[in-house]
Amino acid sequence: MYCYTEPYLPGTCDIVADLIPLTVVLSVTSLCLASLLAGCAHGRNYVRKSDTDPGRTRFETYCAGCHLNEGPFMMGEAPPLEGSAWVAGPEQRVIKIVLHGLHGTIEVRGKTYNQEMPGFGPILTDADIASLLSYVRRRFGGVDTPIPEAAVSLIRATNRGRMEYWTADELLKAP
Repeated sequence: MYCYTEPYLPGTCDIVADLIPLTVVLSVTSLCLASLLAGCAHGRNYVRKSDTDPGRTRFETYCAGCHLNEGPFMMGEAPPLEGSAWVAGPEQRVIKIVLHGLHGTIEVRGKTYNQEMPGFGPILTDADIASLLSYVRRRFGGVDTPIPEAAVSLIRATNRGRMEYWTADELLKAP
């Protein structure tokens, strides 16, 4: 009898000898399973899903803490985005809000809120804001048209000297 342990311990060779047939059975079973799975996969067309939507990632990072994103019945401190005319309305408004922030009273879905939302213009690029708002409008406003980076750049340049938050009244009066 051949023993796999050094130095020889009484009884260990019998255990090793008993494991060899089990190892062979498991190896053959694994090989058969791999062959079966390969056969099942043959001829299938796989579509690689793209990595997580960068707009969604930005939303979860910067917005979801206040604007909960789990549906219309989840009410956070901030106004809900789901079904909001502010989200589905003119893109210039939401771009201005994300760039410079918002304070004061705002009515959303029949309820008045009076809080502040910080602006993210100093920390997000135009591309970041465009992808973030495209996601928000698609997810919560039903708007499938993405916001172009150029639109964010134009509004940022037009309001370059602005240091204060927007108010709802200002945004409603602006073209």
